[in-house]
Amino acid sequence: MSETTSEEQVPEPLLEARRLLDEGMLEQCLACLKPYWLNNETDTRAIGMFGELMKEAGRNEVARKLIRLTELLDATPDTVQPQSDGLTLASSSEDDIPYALFEAGFGLIDLRQHELAVMLLERCLKLMPNEPTVNYEIAFSLMSLSRFDEAIAHFKLAMMDSEDFDTILNLSVCYTLTRRIAEAKTMIEKLTFLAHEEDEQRELNHRKIVLKRLELLGNKQALTPRDWQFVLYGGILLRTGEEHAHRKEDFMSIASTLAILKGVLEGLRIEYEAVEYYNPNARPLARILGELMEIPCDSYKGPHRPDGALLVMAWATDIIGPHEAFIEHMHTRSIFSYGLTWSEPLPVAPEITGLLADDTIMPWEEARSESIDDIVAQILERARDLDCDPDILRETQEAVAYYDSKRELLVLNNWTTFPDRPEYTAEVQKPKAPK
Repeated sequence: MSETTSEEQVPEPLLEARRLLDEGMLEQCLACLKPYWLNNETDTRAIGMFGELMKEAGRNEVARKLIRLTELLDATPDTVQPQSDGLTLASSSEDDIPYALFEAGFGLIDLRQHELAVMLLERCLKLMPNEPTVNYEIAFSLMSLSRFDEAIAHFKLAMMDSEDFDTILNLSVCYTLTRRIAEAKTMIEKLTFLAHEEDEQRELNHRKIVLKRLELLGNKQALTPRDWQFVLYGGILLRTGEEHAHRKEDFMSIASTLAILKGVLEGLRIEYEAVEYYNPNARPLARILGELMEIPCDSYKGPHRPDGALLVMAWATDIIGPHEAFIEHMHTRSIFSYGLTWSEPLPVAPEITGLLADDTIMPWEEARSESIDDIVAQILERARDLDCDPDILRETQEAVAYYDSKRELLVLNNWTTFPDRPEYTAEVQKPKAPK
């Protein structure tokens, strides 16, 4: 039977998760409950509580599936035998354990809880060997967790049933991210015969460009986040290295990043007539940039702006979409995002990114004695003082030298070649920590 114990034997993490859930502290409950469930996958108390958590978070459909799975597992012996001939998911009965595992796992994929999804879907696959749909969904989650070699193995199993566009596309992505260029080319050749819809043709063209950029860096032994940002999205990353991945930005770090931005635009000979901001949280950044570049600053005026503008996003999640006006790559507007997270998928990839960092916090988001005007003035003063700073000049020159030779494959200022900005799907990899 599934694990059940008396109340006195409830493990401490579950007791703590229950307390947090009862007090409405949902994020803290998730942080407590998730690792316990991953380490105790057959404990139905964890599954049921996760269902309760999802219900409290307004995810009623996933909650229903998890709670139903809990009921089925509690009522069923652990000796459920694998299906010898596979199973058609769509025709499974409501009481079928494999189907319930699949439904719950698929729901967790929608919530981007990929570790939990893999755990449930692997249990499902043990009961339904070689089921293509389950293999595909496991592969998708493994790919989202950057476990590309494992994902490739499952995508190949899914492909044995049908060589459909999505499976081949995701295989090409995995091969690209593991720098297996020959295999990626083979998948892209297959996609040529499978791309029928307009969005499929657009994705095929994007994968061809990605492979072209990757081949340009083919002799480089290890790719940096700057390399991957260029390869995958044709974007500019101003700063590289973990030393700039601040969780909390200060006046000097903001000033230095904006000083580099100004220098890179000058070095690449790209001029703007205005700076604008989309979200009020980006207004201070836009004001500083406008002063620094000596051009007007105002708020976003819609998709049909007549003059060339640099649209500032304070952070990645400001781009909430999809926004057709942003997806279209117009000659009058470029997007600058101060910080992209390592893991947050977005509908649009900015042409220029300040840095890659999780949870970028700006000074004006905190309770401070200074007014926003004072903060802007202090950052602007520092940015101007950095014009001749040798470290900033070196970083700027390195960035200009890197991108100047790649102008034809950059999205920035290249709207005829790239009429649509690519989707940002958080494929850029964190550098591995030294052993």
